[in-house]
Amino acid sequence: MLPVSGRVERGMNAEEPKTPGELLAWEIHRANELTAQLIRNQTDWKLAFRNGLVTGFGTVVGATVLVSLLIWLLQPLRQLQFLKQPLDRIATELEQRDRR
Repeated sequence: MLPVSGRVERGMNAEEPKTPGELLAWEIHRANELTAQLIRNQTDWKLAFRNGLVTGFGTVVGATVLVSLLIWLLQPLRQLQFLKQPLDRIATELEQRDRR
């Protein structure tokens, strides 16, 4: 019987688990290996620093793209009379924040 994923994982013995008990033991062993690897990676300060930089940069770029896209999509709606005043107010607020 193969592991639940249906494929042979790296580090698995050539001998496949034959009983549900063996499969469970193999899955527990694999979970312990993955947990140990996770703990090792979390204690590596260089890796944590790099991950923090990448996450922060991705957040800033993503937010910039999202706000730019939203402003671009709302531009045609400024021509509608009932939306003109609120959208002008939002545009004015955004322009004032740029100057600060």
